[in-house]
Amino acid sequence: MRADRRRLLRCGATAAATFAAPWLAGCAPDAPLTVAYHPWPGYAALRLADSLGWWEGEPLRALPTGSASASLQALRDGQAQAAGLTLDEVLSANANGVPLRIVGLFDLSHGADVVLARPGFDAPARWPGARVGHENGAVGELMLVSWLERAGLTLDAVQQVHVPFDQHERAWRAGAVDLLVTFEPLASRLIAQGAQRVFDSRELPAERPIADVLAVHARALRERRGPLRTLVRQVLAGRHHLLSLPGDAVYRLAPWLDLPPAHTLHVFNGLRLANWADNRRWLLGDPPPLLHAARALARFMHHQGMVPQADVPDDLVSALALPVEEPQ
Repeated sequence: MRADRRRLLRCGATAAATFAAPWLAGCAPDAPLTVAYHPWPGYAALRLADSLGWWEGEPLRALPTGSASASLQALRDGQAQAAGLTLDEVLSANANGVPLRIVGLFDLSHGADVVLARPGFDAPARWPGARVGHENGAVGELMLVSWLERAGLTLDAVQQVHVPFDQHERAWRAGAVDLLVTFEPLASRLIAQGAQRVFDSRELPAERPIADVLAVHARALRERRGPLRTLVRQVLAGRHHLLSLPGDAVYRLAPWLDLPPAHTLHVFNGLRLANWADNRRWLLGDPPPLLHAARALARFMHHQGMVPQADVPDDLVSALALPVEEPQ
């Protein structure tokens, strides 16, 4: 990170205390802002910006990871200062001592998160006692609870099987679950193999949105606003590239998403990709609507025992990196 003389003195004076907080070690002048992201359609704009070479010559560096957990670990370890994460992941990180702030909205899930059933388990009468696989985390819990509420059931009506996302397909193929809470692009692959969609994020209550956001370390928000503004502009440009040049976008995204090119664009049908106006709508206001949604989600997470308290920082959402005028 870029540093002035006073900051370098602070860093040198506190170097012995930085082992418990590795992100404090980013004191090298002109160090790039490192952005972690993992394969998920909502983060396509980051992948496209990286693939198209837009970050060359900019104070930005990509850190592709295999999962959200890896991206969060990179933030904790100081290997990244920004990442594509879900809103609940940001809340969990803050609750666990990683001060993250939100400077952009990638998308809102509108069918990309799903509950799938094996043939024979797509009828509500078969759900009591069924084995339901889901990943530990707020999105999995939120989808599970909301689906069961819609069906008039409670958590104790089903057998919960905790399955990390990277084992979802294996558990499905092995017959270890009857239903599975999962998301794109895996959902499309399993549906092509006969899985039945019985619930998706379009049916979530309005106060429980699943949002993908651009999260940054609070220190980076204070000290790296120039690179952050560049990053947000390139995210918006990446969205435009996806929509205006879908053929080129598919060529770049299909291997990353591990999907056949013919199926790649279909996974975006379950997402509402946020444009500049959407970002202004969600990130501005008193309070910003995204902060209101975060507070509601935090209460849900606290009720489910996922975070020790429902507190959300008042400055969780910031529009400081958002262009004042719509990029052309």
